Amino acid sequence: MNFHLFKWIFFGIILFSSCSNTNENRFTSKVVIVQPIITKSDSGDKPARMEISSSLINKTYSKADLSFHFLEPIYFNNTKARDGKINLDSIVKIAKREKILRGQNDIVNMFFVNAIDGNKGPTGRGMMNGNLIFISLGEGDEYKEDEKKYMEAFVVAHEIGHNLGLKHAIDDPNVIDSIPNIQGEGDFKDRIDPKYSLSDYQIKEIHMSPLVHSRINFLNKKQASIAILDETFEQYFSQLQPREITTFVQEKSPISIDSARNFARKKFSSAVLEFSDKEKKILSFVVNKTNNWLRKNEINLMANHPWRFIKIQNWLCGGFAHTRGTYIILSQSYLDRLTKDWSDKMSKKTEASLVTALGGLLVHEQLHSLQRTFPSKFDQLYSNKWNFINANVNDENQIIINQVSNPDAPIAEWLIPFEEDQNKFYWVRTLLKKNIEIPIMGKHFEDIAFEVEMKGGEFYVSKTNSELKSKPLSEIDSYTKSFPVKRGLDHPNEISAYMFSEYFKSKFNSKKPFEKANGIANKNAEQFMEWIKTQMN
Repeated sequence: MNFHLFKWIFFGIILFSSCSNTNENRFTSKVVIVQPIITKSDSGDKPARMEISSSLINKTYSKADLSFHFLEPIYFNNTKARDGKINLDSIVKIAKREKILRGQNDIVNMFFVNAIDGNKGPTGRGMMNGNLIFISLGEGDEYKEDEKKYMEAFVVAHEIGHNLGLKHAIDDPNVIDSIPNIQGEGDFKDRIDPKYSLSDYQIKEIHMSPLVHSRINFLNKKQASIAILDETFEQYFSQLQPREITTFVQEKSPISIDSARNFARKKFSSAVLEFSDKEKKILSFVVNKTNNWLRKNEINLMANHPWRFIKIQNWLCGGFAHTRGTYIILSQSYLDRLTKDWSDKMSKKTEASLVTALGGLLVHEQLHSLQRTFPSKFDQLYSNKWNFINANVNDENQIIINQVSNPDAPIAEWLIPFEEDQNKFYWVRTLLKKNIEIPIMGKHFEDIAFEVEMKGGEFYVSKTNSELKSKPLSEIDSYTKSFPVKRGLDHPNEISAYMFSEYFKSKFNSKKPFEKANGIANKNAEQFMEWIKTQMN
């Protein structure tokens, strides 16, 4: 794997703090996405220590107009990996097999362990021009608090530098080794001070890294053909069925499940297109307006999240906007509608209308990206505020063959409690209508609520004889009237996305959100707006 070893004895705890809006942490035009991975024991306890001072790390790279977007940590249960009992190449192979690693070589995967190759450290290793880092924080406490925080930030920033293509100053004739530098010698505080941290040469090297993305990023056809197949955040193609594949691509799918899924991957990959300059200009204009509003309203979780776009042909997924991984996918037909009214000399009214409509769509889709990169925030909303029950239901073949896998909510893991019986629940699934050879997106969908009960600690769909007990979702008034939106009620991912879009459009136009909501719908709307304040800032 060619890990570039950097051994430095360091001690203490690294603070995990969000980037503050100071001069040192200004809104940069370039961003690196980092996925922290905390190793645990085989049984899922005793995690390695992980905390990150994102403000100091961002300050270190501010001269390069670059900041780091740290995703919610994920966990990797492997005692030997945590304790340095196996080498790094072995750890990476296991992590790949268990689908721990994120991205398509465009996201930094940062492992936190107790030891590296048996060395309890503190120590770190970063792969030169790669996307993997290992850090062990150690247990000592030699340094004073101020010195400790600078040292800790330096070690993380230094290892990220190797990922971005930076050599040690002593090994690079283009870098002066006699002054403080992120890859050189000197006091820790000086080495991460943007006055010294990076030379002009190093900044040029960093900007060539495939890990560095524009904050608004338009994938070209080659990049998009790979990115649209991303399954590193959740399974999608690996769970598709022939009938829904036929619907998504509007072409008869092979019957064999493996052949059908390979067919789907090829069709999705072939559907990507290049963005035109005009399309990039319109999207950039609206994203910047939207981001300004988000930052003004302290919705920084979304504002800091990179906006990454893929363009597709109209036949794929009915031309509907959707997401995969960290990407927003837009169709040619939708972009064509935008370009009709676009002008550099738009009136304020036309501009506001454009930002309201397109911005409303984009924040809806960006929320889907946040749902998979910061899942615990949404779990709190769904479980604690909206009373959904998280559960794994034993699926039924007659559901599976007609399922519609929503790319923005591919895991059917949320149940609606029965009002009359606390031991029963509804499980909502979107299904394709039967006896249609090539179903049409949306037109031939139906939302069905299956009755579910717990038996022996597991959840099963209830049956009368062999018939699954169900009813159209529209018939459950107590549920459908409990939210201030009427679309997307099949999954809380969609409910929250539609609600956030409405919230944005109302607030952007200085109106009160969810003004007509009453009863339980008003309560859920108020809880949602409170959640935005506490979890999206």
